[in-house]
Amino acid sequence: MSIDLLLQSIDHQFPVREANLNGETLSGLRLNDGIVLSSSFRASQFTRARLTSMTFQECDFSGASFADASVDKCTFVDCRASGSDWRRARLSQSAFMTSDFSHSDFGESRLNQTTVMRCVLAHTILRKASLSQSALMGCDLDNVVLDNAKLTNAAITQADLRTAQLKGLSCDTIHFSECDLSERDLSGLMLARANLSGAKLKGTNLSGTDLSGSVLTGASLVGADLSGARAPNTLFVRADLQAARLRNANLTQCIFVEARLDGCDLSGTQLGTAVFTRASARGASFAGSDLSYALMHHAMVDGSDFSGTRFLRTDFHCASTECSRFVNQHGILNTVPERAVAELYDPSRVIPL
Repeated sequence: MSIDLLLQSIDHQFPVREANLNGETLSGLRLNDGIVLSSSFRASQFTRARLTSMTFQECDFSGASFADASVDKCTFVDCRASGSDWRRARLSQSAFMTSDFSHSDFGESRLNQTTVMRCVLAHTILRKASLSQSALMGCDLDNVVLDNAKLTNAAITQADLRTAQLKGLSCDTIHFSECDLSERDLSGLMLARANLSGAKLKGTNLSGTDLSGSVLTGASLVGADLSGARAPNTLFVRADLQAARLRNANLTQCIFVEARLDGCDLSGTQLGTAVFTRASARGASFAGSDLSYALMHHAMVDGSDFSGTRFLRTDFHCASTECSRFVNQHGILNTVPERAVAELYDPSRVIPL
């Protein structure tokens, strides 16, 4: 099939099937409202092309170039595009599904309201790329390069990022739900307002990282290093922080409800108005920390060190503090018997027969 016949078919809204345009030059062309099925564009040139409302299914774009192209409201399904070039491309309101983009280059590209689902992006370069209101869902991101990329209101979910290159990555309101970032060095990164629910962060270095307003509900942070991290107003509900290091971190107004902090180092940490209701922090160190107005309701802090800790109306109602070290107990609110009895017979906790 010639390029002219391709354009005519698309203009007349006639689906193109099994076309062979390998190595052809389509640079600067406009392709609108067309459907292309089971066709091959290997090593073809789409540089500076404008694709709008196009659908490509089971097509081969291996080695093709979309550099500086505009891709708007397009759909790519079950396509092969390994080794393709998308540098500085603008992708808007498009969808890429179950396709192979391994070893491709998306450097300095801009993805806006674009979804990439169950695609192979192994060894793909997204250096200095910008993702806004876009999502990479369930993709293979083995050795993906995200150096100096900027993610705003974006999502990367159910991905193994243990081999990803993340130097200089900047995120604002990013979803990393159920991602594996174990043992990674994320120190100093901007991860404000990130959603890391269920993420695997075992042994991860998050020291000096900005996690302000983030969500780490159910995340695994065993042995992680959050020393000096800035994470006020962050949710650690049911998170596992056993043996984690949080020295000198800013964790004011954080929620640790039902979290596990056994053996955690919170020395010198700002924990004003933090909530530890039903949390387990046995053998943890709170030495020199600020627990002003913190709530420790029903928390288990047996064997913990509170020496030099600042207390100001810190509520230890029904907390378990056996063998804990309190050098200065001024400012602590202890259990009120009447309140404990009222909680014991709280109708909302009674299980009907």
